[in-house]
Amino acid sequence: MRQPEPLNPIDELRLFLDFAVPLCGAEMAHNLKRWGHSREQAENWLRAEAERAGGSLGENGDILQFSDGRPRSGRAQGRVVRTASELARGVAAAALLAQLGGKRGVEAFGGFYGVTAGPTEADSARVGDRRTM
Repeated sequence: MRQPEPLNPIDELRLFLDFAVPLCGAEMAHNLKRWGHSREQAENWLRAEAERAGGSLGENGDILQFSDGRPRSGRAQGRVVRTASELARGVAAAALLAQLGGKRGVEAFGGFYGVTAGPTEADSARVGDRRTM
């Protein structure tokens, strides 16, 4: 049986971001609440996180986009992991900044990151159906 072809690097990055950005955003929101930052301090910290991610992406973005498919180890693997992690944190920080500004979130790399729509009437009807079972 033939194995499926691996995803291209862009699709792999999107899949990673779809998983990692909400986790980073939740961690950042938790930390900001725990630290008790003022709104201005929170915005400054989030802006710095987003800017750090932009710098990392500018310096190392090619290793995320252009891959020959070979496994990485050592310093090369660390660089990929660090860049991807900083990118996820930066997108999460940008989404939180957008939310502080009254927006739902941000679009990045073909995905939306931020607050999703609330429960619909159909969802609440399903909850009601469960109680009667």
